[in-house]
Amino acid sequence: MRVLIAGAGAMARKHIEAYRKIEDVEVAGIVSRPSPRAISLVKEYEGFRLWESLEDAVKESKAEILSVCVPTALHPAFAIQGMEWGLHVVTEKPIALTLEEGQHMIEVSRRTGRKFTVVFNRRFNEVWDEAIRRLPSLGSPLVYGVQDIRSVRPKLAMHSRSGNGGPVVDCAVHDFDMLLHLFGKPRSVFATGDIFGSRKPSLAAVTDFAIDTAHITVEFEKAHRAYIFYGWGFPEGSTYWQYREFLGPEGILRLMGEFGEAVEHYRAGGVVETIRGLKENGHERILRLFVDAVRGKREVPITGEEALEASRIALAALGSIETGRVETL
Repeated sequence: MRVLIAGAGAMARKHIEAYRKIEDVEVAGIVSRPSPRAISLVKEYEGFRLWESLEDAVKESKAEILSVCVPTALHPAFAIQGMEWGLHVVTEKPIALTLEEGQHMIEVSRRTGRKFTVVFNRRFNEVWDEAIRRLPSLGSPLVYGVQDIRSVRPKLAMHSRSGNGGPVVDCAVHDFDMLLHLFGKPRSVFATGDIFGSRKPSLAAVTDFAIDTAHITVEFEKAHRAYIFYGWGFPEGSTYWQYREFLGPEGILRLMGEFGEAVEHYRAGGVVETIRGLKENGHERILRLFVDAVRGKREVPITGEEALEASRIALAALGSIETGRVETL
């Protein structure tokens, strides 16, 4: 089974490395403008080709799968063209910048009969496996907390409303996807936000700044709650800090480390268990499951509808920041 990768950045590399570990799967090459990074990536992997045109790549590669690893604004165009030309498509999260575009992608998948999934890899890594296994011991209701603090991001698109949409759209969707999976239906969202990166010299070329610093509160039907803080506009070189935790009447689970590779379980009586060495990146697992779906062995790991619901919460949070009101979901 042959695969095309759209893009030449960090996510493209993750997809390449994941596919290379799956039996009877070959990456034919990448679709990208011939940037130094793209040329370097092609030279690194023997047998790779570089195509500037997706249409040429589809015709010449005989690929069956397209992995979309480009800025979010380009997800719909690549995914829709890929499915229209007969490829099964997996795209990085979020599904799209708007609900309308995401819905269109889902409709094209249905009409063409092509498999389609969105990479919410955190639902498929060992950190979350361990957390989910221990979650029932915390009791109910649960409170989920996130703090994700970073310096301004290296890619301008990550700070652009029309590029990746900022951290609420680009990254908090990971949390929303997991919460929908664990907590059920959300009732409302309220958020406040600012733009901390607007005066940073490295971002001078950005003309449509997205909210880069936001505090988001989500209430769920079963009385669970989430308090989510993302800040991506801090000075260059500032400390990267990230943790996630579940708090319940019977204990606390804290996911620590730069990418959450350790789980700390706080139990009654002052007992603390620490589980280390967990693998954070779930790309290999979710892509392996998608390949199985293309081969007819199972359903896709994440449906387009699931991905759209995560984006619905993100966009409601941005709406709440703009209006200053609680958004009902």
